[in-house]
Amino acid sequence: MKKITIKQRRLDVLTGIKHRKQGIREVVSSSKACWINRIDYRPVNDFIDREIKNGLRHQKLKNRKNGIIIHLPEVMDFDKNYDVTVQHLNAIIELVTLFRRNKGRLLPRGAYHLASVNFDHLKSISTPAALCLTAEISNWEDSIRNKLKPQIKCWNDDIYGQLHDLGFFDLFENKPQKPPCKVGKVSDKRLVRYIKGLCGDEGKTKQLKDGISAIVGDKIQKWTFLHSGLDEAITNVSHHAYPETEFQRSMMKNWFLTGSYSERTKELKVAFYDQGVGIPKKLPTSKVKEKVFEYLSSFEAGERRKDEVLLKAAVEVGRTRTGRADRGKGLHDLLEFIKKRESGRLSILSGRGHYKFTLENGEERSTTSRSKLPIQGTLLIWSVIL
Repeated sequence: MKKITIKQRRLDVLTGIKHRKQGIREVVSSSKACWINRIDYRPVNDFIDREIKNGLRHQKLKNRKNGIIIHLPEVMDFDKNYDVTVQHLNAIIELVTLFRRNKGRLLPRGAYHLASVNFDHLKSISTPAALCLTAEISNWEDSIRNKLKPQIKCWNDDIYGQLHDLGFFDLFENKPQKPPCKVGKVSDKRLVRYIKGLCGDEGKTKQLKDGISAIVGDKIQKWTFLHSGLDEAITNVSHHAYPETEFQRSMMKNWFLTGSYSERTKELKVAFYDQGVGIPKKLPTSKVKEKVFEYLSSFEAGERRKDEVLLKAAVEVGRTRTGRADRGKGLHDLLEFIKKRESGRLSILSGRGHYKFTLENGEERSTTSRSKLPIQGTLLIWSVIL
């Protein structure tokens, strides 16, 4: 056995002390063997280059780190500007996911990395888009261990006020102290501070109810149906959205929830978003597949795997993957909430599918459509006129 030198002994002692000081934190190796390789990051680079050709607003930094600044568009709205909104969200998602796959280590020089997200040109944002943007920035902030700092000097006052009310700046340790503008042209839309939950969280819907009552100034009639539907959506996240067998781009397996109220139009809007695999990908298999197949049998073979068809199946089929009799009523309760209000809309966006139910002047209508760009997760939107 070779005798250990005094120099080697000192080095071993210092290494041991360093590791003890780190406690339970993961020790990140600096070995090149831990880096992702070109095969892993090339598809992300190709995706970003392709979206740049398709109009992605960006800035490439001329440095060795291949930094990309994403400049948000003037309008972020899934109804009025879907493709551009999703394009910029997906660019953020792909770059953050690449960093997550590398477990927070520095990326190779050839890989693009997200250097910044610029809000300076953003002039209008819908409640669902604001929630999704907050969720993706939250995931980025979690991934880099709370190092982001908002640069708000050139922000639009209305955007700053809306995101301030939403609680967007609570994401950051280095949050701005500027109060929102209360004079001039200010939006009449009031937002509930966003709620961020984990799989299995309970009692969050009461928190939303209190927030909505505060901005509306009145009790919400037929709340029971909305409460039931929201609880079902939250429970579904725990059961289906983040399967253990797949890589999860969300570091904490979170879901996000908020609401807004327009004093001018009297429209109440509630949005729920998770960053999971999406409804079409995990729609009933095993115990209830016969029910789903029975529903899908009326469609041509080529149509059965389309996201929009699977979303409609999720609404129409009254059972879910758990096979339990007390489950699967959530989407129906959300529809019932709209029916009791006698006017409103439910939208489900997941993957490339979009399902929409509307009730207007006593006439019910449901439609499905397919989008060119996918929602990476599931977004549920309810809106009613109070």
